[in-house]
Parts: sequence; C-alpha cells; structure tokens
Amino acid sequence: MLEQSIREKQIEFVHGTGKRKHPLQRAFESCLALRDKRNEYDEKLAILGSRNSYSKTDHDATFMRLKEDHMLNGQLKPAYNVQLAVHSEYIMGVGVFPNPTDTNTLIPFMQQLEGQYKQHFQYVVADAGYDSNENLAWLWAHDYKTCIKPSTYELSKTKKYKKDIGRADNMVYDEATDTFTCAKGRTLRFQYIRRNKSKTGFIKQNRVYRCENCNYCGLRKECQKLKFGKLPKGNKTIYIATDYRELLAKNKAVFDSDYGLQLRVNRSIQVEGAFGITKEDFEYTRFRHRGKVNVEKDLLLLAFGYNLLKLHNRIQKKRLGQRLFETNSAA
Repeated sequence: MLEQSIREKQIEFVHGTGKRKHPLQRAFESCLALRDKRNEYDEKLAILGSRNSYSKTDHDATFMRLKEDHMLNGQLKPAYNVQLAVHSEYIMGVGVFPNPTDTNTLIPFMQQLEGQYKQHFQYVVADAGYDSNENLAWLWAHDYKTCIKPSTYELSKTKKYKKDIGRADNMVYDEATDTFTCAKGRTLRFQYIRRNKSKTGFIKQNRVYRCENCNYCGLRKECQKLKFGKLPKGNKTIYIATDYRELLAKNKAVFDSDYGLQLRVNRSIQVEGAFGITKEDFEYTRFRHRGKVNVEKDLLLLAFGYNLLKLHNRIQKKRLGQRLFETNSAA
C-alpha cells in the first residue's frame, strides 16, 4: 500500500546527510525493516524447531551443559546427545539427538534399531535417565521387557523419603473404598481423572485424590509443600498415575530379580565401558565435524574400530562364542 502511494505521488527516495526524507519514505523503510526482521525470526524459528537453542556455527547442535567444564561456570556449549546400543560387548547402533536429556531419545533410538535389525531384542536395560511413563508404555506395548532403573530408586532408600508424610507412597491405600489415609487419619477421596498431553503427543492420565478437610491439622506443614513461602489454601491433593505404577511394578520385578541384577551389571560394564574406552583410550572427546549427518558418520567409523578391536581381543583370549558372564534363566 505504501509502495503504491509512493508511485502515485512520484516520490523520489533520498539518502545521505542534508537531505530530508518524505514521511512516506520513512514509513516505507520502517515497514521494510520490520518485514526483514520478521523473515529473519521465521528463518531462525524454522532452524530451532522444537529445541530451545541452536549453534550459529552448527545449526544441528544444541547448547548443553557438559561434564567437562574447565571454567567451572556452567558454560553452555554446542553439543549432541549421543546414544550407544551395546549387545554382547559390541556396539550395535549409534544415535545422535539434539535434546540434552535422555528421556525423549529412547523411543526414536529403538525405532532406529528396529529398522536396522530383523531380530527383536528381548530386554532393554538402561539407567534412570530413561525412566518415564511414555517410554515404559511404548516398550511393553512393543513386546520388550524392561530393566530400567527407576528415577526415584536411590531417593526412595533415604530416610527423608520414607518419613515424607506428604507422599502417596507413605499413605495407607484402601482398594475397596479407593481412598488414601494420611498420617493424621483423614481420608483423601477420588475426585476426577486428569489428562495431560506431553510435547511428544503422549497422553498421561492421573487419578486425583483430595482430602476432605485439612483445617486445624497439626501436620499440615509436613504434608503440604510451601508455595512462595506460604501454605496452599486448598486441601491436600495427590495425583496417582495408575498405568505408570503398573508398568513400574512390572519393571521393578525384573530390576530387583537375580537375573535383573546380572543385566544391570552387564550394562554398567559394557555400555559405560564403551563410552570410557572411546573417550579415554581413543581420546575421542569432541566431534571433528559439524552437522548431524557428518557426526553420525564419524561415530559409525568409531564404532567399527571399537568392534574390530573388541573382536581382536576376544580372538586373542579365545573368548569367541562366550558370554561376559554366565547368565541364569530369566524368571
């Protein structure tokens, strides 16, 4: 519209000192600058995608806090989240992901492995960083048995956790009436089902239980968490993910078994050992290339070298066809 008005009035644009710009020229240049800035933002948001940041020198890399912090100031550096799948001491697959946490990498990495191998893995063994409702539901739905360390496993063994009266695990549950009883003896009854949708599209369901009355309760400070330094005005409310609890119980049954203990020991030796050898023995602590495709190629070459070295060592020690540990039959 401005451009049309400028053409109709035959306004000539002027530049430089000592020349007065027409108001329409000023408005046109302002709109042009806003348009260019908007296009720049759209381009950066397209590169960003679902991430919170990206590196200008490598658009596929995301800024993360790394373990190697020489300045000791929590400096963010462009990095990738690298996943290794290890089976029988060999690296079976590598995955490169832009998200800093491991939780959202498990499902796409397993889908990648399914596309590479026709054989279906029986157990998926991982540390606490991979424990989530979505991950366990997907694995059990696809006929995988899990031996994943629960995220609250270490915390649940502490005295503070066991004495926390505000946790649902420390309350008495009556299955017949579907109610919880708090430390004060008051009843928390079922109210409704709350559904939340995660960023990945997974729908989590929580059963909401609320206390009938928390007034004049001498244990309220220990039961309800403070918000902005003050006690919440409402009654005590807890959220129970029944589906997630069932999956956790099935996972914990394997995790605490003798066979699960062997799986956990094997994971600690093989997976952490693979990372340790590549970083310490191979001195491979940073990527030599930029871009996700180039980084994946670099990791694959590294995995080939690792597997050849592992095969050579097994031949020298006459360990071909032998397990690292003799495993008992799974329950």
